[in-house]
Amino acid sequence: MLARSPSGSSPLLRTFSIAALFVIALASNLSAQNPSSAELAAQFGRWGADTLAAIDRDLWIADRNLYAEKVRLGERPSQPAFMWGAGVQLSAMVAAAKFEPDRYTAPLTAYADKLQSHWIERHGIGGYDVLPGSREPDRYYDDNAWIVLALLEIHNVTGDQKYLDRAASTMRFVLSGADNSLGGGLFWRENDRSSKNTCANAPAIVAALQLYSATSEGRYLSNAEQIYEWTRSHLQDTDDGLYWDSIWRSGRVNRRKYSYNSALMIRANCLLFQAKGDRQFLNEAEWIAQSAAARWIVPETGAVNDAGRFAHMLLESLLLVDQTAGNTHWQKTICDTLMFVRQNVRDTNGHYPVRWHASTETALKTFQLIDQASAARAYFATANSIRQRNQPTTQAIETMNAARPNCK
Repeated sequence: MLARSPSGSSPLLRTFSIAALFVIALASNLSAQNPSSAELAAQFGRWGADTLAAIDRDLWIADRNLYAEKVRLGERPSQPAFMWGAGVQLSAMVAAAKFEPDRYTAPLTAYADKLQSHWIERHGIGGYDVLPGSREPDRYYDDNAWIVLALLEIHNVTGDQKYLDRAASTMRFVLSGADNSLGGGLFWRENDRSSKNTCANAPAIVAALQLYSATSEGRYLSNAEQIYEWTRSHLQDTDDGLYWDSIWRSGRVNRRKYSYNSALMIRANCLLFQAKGDRQFLNEAEWIAQSAAARWIVPETGAVNDAGRFAHMLLESLLLVDQTAGNTHWQKTICDTLMFVRQNVRDTNGHYPVRWHASTETALKTFQLIDQASAARAYFATANSIRQRNQPTTQAIETMNAARPNCK
């Protein structure tokens, strides 16, 4: 699997060294009976590395230097990933680069640069298209908001100004999705301005707040506050704090709830608390987090009653609540879920299905990039969070010892 020629190998495999193999082997032998924070972080990092290696092995399109959207078992991948899946893969790689910079930074930047093949200028503004080289461009405001978040993380990891510049340019496209219909807010899709969706507005708020943090430009804070107030007033269920999917131009609300919509509003509230120091935002984040966990996470097992492409963002938002509040309230929940996903959802070939709610009994015949990358992002984000806190994660350790003592 590691014997591809240099010209056809993926950026991850080109940097896969003997030293890296040694680190993985060492991590795999860590004691699961009484792990320290460093050992627990290493274990989640190892699971993330396993997942990225499987992605690299099975979804890399060598002649295009891109990852595939999906593939059938035993077949060669050919169709490049849509921008959403590519963006999740980029986010997984940047989380990996935070955890292990020497191993992952070079493949991360190579892939980020290759994704510029999705960038097109249209209607006087540049943005990322759903596919590279599309004959009929179809740009989504949510796809581009996710990419802003990933580019800002890459800038933080590398210090390279070009990624901050790209993030700012992409944010310009995201904000172009706003108008005054329904009192404000962003549309979901450039070519079909029929609905304004939480999945576009919530990440746009987070992206604007992170750009404000990176640049100190007050316009980004103003953008975030305006979109936040609109999203909260139009798309939040005031009974539980969770967020509905979208609102049509007619004013009719699609009341379906996905975990990632509420997750990004949790993040938005945490970042607003950090930016403004107003405790009401942290209180709001904690309320939404409690409601989201109660709705989607099964406490007995850690299973999540939602797709992994949504659920990994919920886990990451819970990590941010802990970080912002200065506690480890959600560590046990996160550990339970990641252990359930690794031990039950993952199939025998190292692939992940769409949903994280049940055991995978047989090898998947078809699997998608976005589902694999979501698992990788969750593992590495948790590893980074645990290591960053640099303190024993008592609840997570108790979970591993009492509930699943053989956590490998």
